[in-house]
Order: sequence, then structure tokens, then C-alpha cells
Amino acid sequence: MKNYFFKMVVMTMIFLCATTISAQKIFKIGDEFDSDIKVTKTYQKFRIASSNKSGKELVYQKEFYSKNSSYIKLYFKNFDLAPGDHIEITGNKSKETIIYGGKGKIVDDQMTMISDFWSKVLFDDKIVLKLYSSGTAGSHNGFEISKVAYGYSEEKIMRTVASQTRSICGSDNKERIACYQGTQMFEKGKAVCRLLIGGSSLCTGWLLGSEGHLMTNNHCIGTASRAQNTDFIFNYQHQSCTGSTLAQQDVVASSATFIKTNSSLDYTLVKLPSNPTNTYGYLSLSSAVPTSGDRIYIPQHPGGRRKEISVNTDTDGTAGGFSRVYQSSSGSGQQVRYYADTEGGSSGSPVLDYNSNLVIAIHNTGGCPNGSYGRSDNLISAIGNDMPTNGVDNSGGGGGGGGGDPTCASTVSAFPYNQSFENTLGNWEQSTSDDFNWATRSGSTPSRNTGPSAANAGSYYLYVESSSPNYPSKSAIVSSPCFDLSQATSASFTFDYHMYGATGMGSLKLEVSTDKGATWSTAWQKSGNQGNSWLSESVSLNSYAGSEVKLRFNGTTGSTWQGDMAIDKLALSTNGSGGGGGGNSAVTLSITLDNYPAETTWEIKNSSGAVVSSGGPYSNADKPTVTKNVTLANGCYSLVFKDSYGDGICCSYGNGSYTLSSSTGATLASGGQFASSETKSFCVGESANESIVEKFVPRTQVIDDLMIYPNPVQGALSLKIPERELTGTYKIVNVTGAVIKTGKLSNNILVNQMQEGVYILEVTTDKSTYSKTFVKVKEK
Repeated sequence: MKNYFFKMVVMTMIFLCATTISAQKIFKIGDEFDSDIKVTKTYQKFRIASSNKSGKELVYQKEFYSKNSSYIKLYFKNFDLAPGDHIEITGNKSKETIIYGGKGKIVDDQMTMISDFWSKVLFDDKIVLKLYSSGTAGSHNGFEISKVAYGYSEEKIMRTVASQTRSICGSDNKERIACYQGTQMFEKGKAVCRLLIGGSSLCTGWLLGSEGHLMTNNHCIGTASRAQNTDFIFNYQHQSCTGSTLAQQDVVASSATFIKTNSSLDYTLVKLPSNPTNTYGYLSLSSAVPTSGDRIYIPQHPGGRRKEISVNTDTDGTAGGFSRVYQSSSGSGQQVRYYADTEGGSSGSPVLDYNSNLVIAIHNTGGCPNGSYGRSDNLISAIGNDMPTNGVDNSGGGGGGGGGDPTCASTVSAFPYNQSFENTLGNWEQSTSDDFNWATRSGSTPSRNTGPSAANAGSYYLYVESSSPNYPSKSAIVSSPCFDLSQATSASFTFDYHMYGATGMGSLKLEVSTDKGATWSTAWQKSGNQGNSWLSESVSLNSYAGSEVKLRFNGTTGSTWQGDMAIDKLALSTNGSGGGGGGNSAVTLSITLDNYPAETTWEIKNSSGAVVSSGGPYSNADKPTVTKNVTLANGCYSLVFKDSYGDGICCSYGNGSYTLSSSTGATLASGGQFASSETKSFCVGESANESIVEKFVPRTQVIDDLMIYPNPVQGALSLKIPERELTGTYKIVNVTGAVIKTGKLSNNILVNQMQEGVYILEVTTDKSTYSKTFVKVKEK
């Protein structure tokens, strides 16, 4: 039996999210303890030895320590040292040193100093404070330390997350930002930082414009004092999509100048003492009003963790399962609403439009849907003359460049169109705005354990060679001719692709342009190792019928040379307006249910997105197979299969599968291995493409990566790897990278003595390395 209790907890959380709309709270990641340390009389009475008249001596020393704390901060009051005297605060492990003198902490580029302040954060569990003086204090009073803040360990943060409301709309689909290296989403996410406010509060902020200004929520930083006592931490993230290697974080500033705030729109604008935009870039507000259906993404620091990004959703998503605007309005309260996963600590995050990469709102509200009180057009109006340079984009959006002036070197108007790159690009073109070119190839690619061994149609295929110097994060783009769909009422584009390599290989996108390559939007994408076989895909172009489109494949390498990807057997077919498109066609959907049929649902949507047929959830009485006959008007559709638990219908808990067939017996769509959902496009009638979209052959057990279960786990974690024989080693690390446990591989790894929290299992064999994240929960 699956973890029924865990599922009920998740469903309860979904219900609470669905019925609650509240401002997402500042997330607490540490405790502040009162202190009564006064270095006043000691400082004033000190006299330097006659033998050291020209130097300084150590007057006072104090150690602060809390086992396993993630950071330490001190709050000073009435700081006042004589000229030349200073204190040094040094981390025991990090060896980083902070120095304060004079009247205290410098808070802006005008050298303004404040005497009551929180020190800059030191990521250590022990620090030593030393006071050096020349022995001439005079009327200067020294200082007091009235509070000490110790940051929670990662384990305690996870327990805190579990006890607070998380705005997770269904399954938690957030991912590490590092999983999107090579994309505009990753680049824009660089401008997003972690805010440590005072001694213990966490929010998210982001650079607005090119002058060093930063935006966050009013409920995070609402006063000048809070701005002067906030640490702005950039690059707080993992180095890669898997594993425990951490990027080098950068505390850019420990104070900022308060510029403007508004509690109704829940925003605050501050300016950092030094401008970091040359390193981290910046974001701009969109002057275009967001509308329902616009695709979005949210880079953020949820639950005190390293930077993550909300891209996908299993609630109110696009056809591809991506987050989008659910509702947009200009009145009071939530102005933009969306089903995108966030948590405490995500407050202040930018909500970005996927196509323009411009900020459409500032996130502040929990619940499902969650959302924002500050839409971009209202923020622009409120900030007014205080808007920094490049803080607003007035172009109305735009995407990636097309490489030179937008043009159609050739136009195709006769369909079906086919291309298999038989040692030639044909009428496709290499881009001039990428890093390297696609290449034709016969046989296997030069690098071992990556790429196809042969073409899937004819003798040649087109591929991306990811060996040095073409990695990491290098892009190769190849563009189609223009396709004239002015006479078409529907259209679909099919192709075969091959993505086989090591963990950390890159991504492949199919992008569409309606302005001859001036701007692009993503129609389909895949990331990571998809296995050593050719796969088929069909992408609906129905929304572009009646216009002219241009397509391109954008391949981006990852962090490894074993990341070759290839395409072959391209085809574009249409249903012309004069082709007698009326009539109906019969299709048959056959479903082999897995061990948990109550989790399975499906629906068929027409080209307008309307559901024309659906089924499920099912019961054990329906097993082993279900057959559904459906009559459809001739045209193109999408078949959407969903699993509420998030493990598809094959192959961990039964060998489920589905096949959609035409009246002639041709396979229109098939599948079974997916997570929460998958979508397959197909056409019937004169628009039908009778070739197999994807051939799915269930096996007894499909293992092409590390498999762990149960997850969440209480006592013992079971695992399987593609090599079958468990020879190798493992280690378990927490989210800070600390190694918790190591050993030789076996079928079961005991974790019953580990604390509750999120961990990463890393497995090393003589053939490969694998990693998987799991959650340790309290035993009953």
C-alpha cells in the first residue's frame, strides 16, 4: 500500500491552500536571544602600555557559539569608538572577518553611519569578537550587545517548513534554479537574492533596473531601519541540478537606503550601497498588462532554502503543464493570481512573463491560487519618478533574438512537408546568434555513451556535438523556412528526437515565431537524459493556423561532454480550408490500469482547449483494462493523462499503459511512464497523421535511473539502479552539503536514526553516478 497517510496530509494541505488567501508571512530562520554585554567602562578605563604607544592592543575578547547553527549575528547598541579603534568579528570555520569602527555601521554610499545595528551575517556556528584600542577613548562610550541571533540548522528549517502553511497547489513542482542553466529563466534568476532581515527573518528580493535598486515586499522591509539591517545574499543556490555542491554565495550588502514603499501594493524599493548589476544583471517591469493564460515563472528562496524556481504546475497549467496567470485585475487585493508553488520565504519574489522575461507582479500572497497585490502597471504608477534607469520595459515584451534581421530565406506553402537532413540542411539555416552549429551525421556520434548510433530515417540526422569547447551551457540553433499556413484550419509538426547522455546533459526546445524570427516562444521542450532510443513527438500548431510561422530547434548543452542530442524525420501537415474538413471519426482508447486505478484520469481537448471527452478515476473493479470508444469531429486534439499521486501508471506500481487508436487500427497516441501528467497531440480525419506518435512497450520493470522507494521514508530506503547489481558506494547528504551517512550499496539503507528533513542520496558505481532527493519523516 502506498503511503496513504502521507497522501491524506498532502490533500489536507491542498484543501487549506484552496480555502485560504492570506499574505505570505516573513519566514523565520533563526532565534534572537537577549544579551546584556556592555563594553563601556572597560573600554574607557583602558590605557595602552608605554612600550606600545604607536600601536593598538587587544582590549576585550568574547566568543559566541551555538552548536550546528547556520549563522550568527550580533545586535549593537550605542556603538561609539575613538578614531582608529575598531572591533573585528571573525568566523571560526569561514575565517571571514567583519570590522566596525567609529560610530558603527556604514549604511550607504554617502558613508552615513548608524550606532544601533545588526552586524553583517557570518555563516558559522562560532565567532570571536575582538576589540582593539590605542588607549585614548576620551569621551567615546564603547558599545553594548543587546541581542545575539543564531540561525537554524537545515534540519530545523525543514521542521519549521512542515509546521507552516505552504502554498503548494497539488504536488510540489518547484526545482533547483540550477536545473535551468542555459535558459533565460536561469539568467534572469541571477538578479534574485535571499534577504536576511534583522537577526532571523527571511524574504526574497530582486534587482530592479540598472542602478543597484532592489524590490521586495512592504511586509518584509517596511521601514528605513529594516533596510539598514538586512543582508542581501546573491548566488545562494546549488551549483548543479543534482548533487550537493554549493555555489559560492555572495553577501553583496548588509544594509540599503530606503527609497519608497506602499502597503496596499505591498512593495518596497531600496538602493544598495554598491551596484551589483554588472555581475547579476537586473529585471525590468512590464508595461504590458498581464492577462489570463499568460505563462509565468517565479525564481525564489522558499522555506529558507537555496534558490529554486516555480515553472511547472499540476493545477490550472498550460497544455504543457506550465504555470500561468489565472486571473488579472487592477482593483484592491490580489491583482494577479496563479497556481504556482511558493512557501514562506518566497515573499517579495518576482513573477516573470515567460515570453518577455519581464516582471508582471511582485509575489506576496499564499493560498491556492496564490498571487500578488502589486501588478506591474500599478507598481510603475506608484514608483513614479523614483523609478530607476531600465526599471521599465516599454517595448511590450519580446523574446530571444533571431540572429540578424528577421527574414524568410524561403517559404513553404505545399503540405505535407518532410525533412530528414540527408547530409544537407536543405532549406533550414544555422543561426548566427548562438555559440556553435548543428551538424549532419551518419552512424554514431564521436563521443562514447551519448548520442544515437544511427539515423531514424534514411542515413543521416542532425545533431549537437556537446564535447569541449561546446559545453557547459552553450547554445546551437537551427531554423526552418517560413511555413505559410494561411489556407490551413489546423496543423501539426512531428519529429523524432534523441537525447542520451550523462546526468547533467542539457535541453532541447522547439520554438515558434510569427514575425519571421524577431521574437520566439517555446512550443515544446525536454531536459536531461531521455534514454538511448529515438523518441517521437507531435506538436499542435492549430493556434497558428491562418498565419505564417517559422520554427527552430534550440539545443543547449549542460554540464557534461556526454550530452549529444539529435533530430530526424521532420514533418509538417495541415488541413486546408478547401479540403472538406467536415465529418467525424471514431477513436478507441484502451487503458491497462496499474495497481492504483483511483489515481488515473484522462481527458481529450479540442484545438480550443475545450474538453470533449474524459474518464476516471477508476476502481479495482475496472481492472485490468478499460476501453472507451469516442466519436470526434475531424481535426486535431490533445490527449491528457493524469496521475494524482505523481508516478504515472507504469512501472513502479504495476505495468499500466494506454493506447489511442484510429478506426483503421493506427496508433494515434500511447504512453504510461510519466509523473503527474503528460499530453499527446493527435489528429483525425484528413488531418490525421497515421504514423505512430510513440511506441510504448511495457516491461516487467523499467529502470534507466536510480529508483528509490518509499519516498517519503520512515525506516529503510530501498533502491535499484540500471546496472541491477548493487556494487558501489553511497552517501547521504543534507541540503547544506554535510555528509550524514556513507556505506556500501545494498538493497536497503537504514535511515531510521536520521532526523526529519530533506536529504540527497548519492550513489557511485564503476559505470556511473546517480542522485535522488528524498524526505525523511517521523516514524509512527
